[in-house]
Amino acid sequence: MAYAIEFSEDAEQHLRELSPRDRATVLEAIEVQLEHEPGVATRHRKLLRENPLAAWELRMRDYRIF
Repeated sequence: MAYAIEFSEDAEQHLRELSPRDRATVLEAIEVQLEHEPGVATRHRKLLRENPLAAWELRMRDYRIF
């Protein structure tokens, strides 16, 4: 089952600030890593301690996606 991925306005603004190459890399990572089984920890996905920012972290190169 594929999950729908929605971006907040803040996230969309952050994506617009990236270079086109970096934006494509980040969006591809989000699609590949989060479209199926987003709640499963992997090498690139990590469950974070409880905090107000996010429950999960996705690591892609120099980027951390929350």
